[in-house]
Amino acid sequence: MSSAETRKVQLTGGATYIISLPKQWAEGAGLRPGSELQLLPQDQYSLLLYTSTSPEAAPLSESRLAVAPETPTEDIVRDFIAQYLAGFDIIHVDLEHIRVDQRVPLKEAIRHLLIGIEVVTETAREITVQCFLGQANLPLLSALERMGSLVRSLQKDAVTALLEGDRRLAEEVVQRDTEVDRFYFYIIRQLTSAIGRSDRIQKIGISSPRACLSYRLAVKSIERAGDHATRIADIARVTTPVPKSNVANSLLKMHNLADSVFKDALQALHTFDVPLAHSTIRRIPEVRHLEERSIRELLGGEYPVETVLNLRLALESFRRISEYGSDIAETSLNLSVER
Repeated sequence: MSSAETRKVQLTGGATYIISLPKQWAEGAGLRPGSELQLLPQDQYSLLLYTSTSPEAAPLSESRLAVAPETPTEDIVRDFIAQYLAGFDIIHVDLEHIRVDQRVPLKEAIRHLLIGIEVVTETAREITVQCFLGQANLPLLSALERMGSLVRSLQKDAVTALLEGDRRLAEEVVQRDTEVDRFYFYIIRQLTSAIGRSDRIQKIGISSPRACLSYRLAVKSIERAGDHATRIADIARVTTPVPKSNVANSLLKMHNLADSVFKDALQALHTFDVPLAHSTIRRIPEVRHLEERSIRELLGGEYPVETVLNLRLALESFRRISEYGSDIAETSLNLSVER
């Protein structure tokens, strides 16, 4: 059935409203006289109907990933992630065109990048991978909060590495960014799975399908802020320590201001604090003014050209982290209206 049908509501027994079900739909769903249906109230006075099999007991969804000959390992990983984000519980990877030397890097990359993934069977013909972690184990909003805290810690360590010339710490920040990506992929998977299932939307703590879009925008902003923290760490790996000076003080001030904006934005997102969201957005001109002043101090110092270019990029990254915080604050305003 692809078109809407109209049914009249009838009154029976003087107290019960009834409607008839489309015969084609009922037969396709295996309904017979005496069969039971579950009714789940939705937003805007709509109803979601289930047969006697509850949504939680539905069979696991499966997909199969076929790989073309001579496909690079990184392309296979990207294709696999696409299947993961689509919400499949079990993913079969055909090994016919995957070289033996690609198999171990492929499995390691999958485990390294994705939360809750385990290889359950492996033969000469295929690898079967299953996702065991669901919203009950790690609720979406909790994952979002942990992701934001992780990005803040990366930014703090990145600026420390930059000012102190700690290349070991900078390398650690770059490696830890993978954890941000893992949370990002997990949250996108949860949102994608919930968008078409109202029962799942309620379980992950989201008010409506429209809220999924807002959270999708927010998690992308958090992920991009993490990328800029990693960018600062990359700069710290190739830049000599910044001596105590006006430039060093400016870098630290940019970090503190960017972190404050980002922290308040996350708080507004988690608490739907409208005044806090507005005040966070209003601070962006302050960030840009401080960046311009810091650039003037940098250009007025006696630094090698390469150092000037690198520190200029670091200042830009601090600003971008603040602007992503502003985007998150705007998202919190949208969500507060929906609530």
